[in-house]
Amino acid sequence: MKDIEIRPATKADAEAISALNREVQGIHAKAVPWRFKEPGPDTFPPEEVEALISRPDSLVLVAYLELSPAGYVYAEIVRKPESSIHWAYDAIYVHHISISAACRRRGVGTKLLECVEETACDLGIATVALDVWSFNREAREFFAGTGLRPYNERLWKRL
Repeated sequence: MKDIEIRPATKADAEAISALNREVQGIHAKAVPWRFKEPGPDTFPPEEVEALISRPDSLVLVAYLELSPAGYVYAEIVRKPESSIHWAYDAIYVHHISISAACRRRGVGTKLLECVEETACDLGIATVALDVWSFNREAREFFAGTGLRPYNERLWKRL
């Protein structure tokens, strides 16, 4: 893993991150076409990436493998105050993680998630969470291998 560089994304990375998103967008569009758009210039465009990078509650990291963009993670720092039914809650919620198909199974995703966990620890946050689509067996196996465990289940019915 010594040739993997992980760093905070900058606006200069927006085009690469947008391109990296197209692979995972295509996987989702193929599996749930009525919910996800086919990848194209208007799906997660560089301008949207730049806006996320600029938000103070966003954590956007980009991975380079042998000096080429290999993957990224977009997570949100969530701080929920105590309410009448819940205790105060802090977490880092991973919204996106995408690794180029050519770079999978080389430690890029694992290293990205390790960096998210390190950031959580640095911020005093004890929980990292994400959701994964039921159809995405490869992602589910990857996340299980990193120690992530199910904690909630969402159901739906198309009418």
